[in-house]
Amino acid sequence: MARPGEPHTMKVKPSVKKICDKCKVIRRHGRVMVICDNLRHKQRQG
Repeated sequence: MARPGEPHTMKVKPSVKKICDKCKVIRRHGRVMVICDNLRHKQRQG
């Protein structure tokens, strides 16, 4: 859960996949992430 005053945090999973057509798989700072318009779809591999 996000702490008060903190934006919605992402799910951390061992393997990340696109959930919908708008999801994009990207790589930032050596981490694979999924970003999407739907905040529930935000994921980070880790």
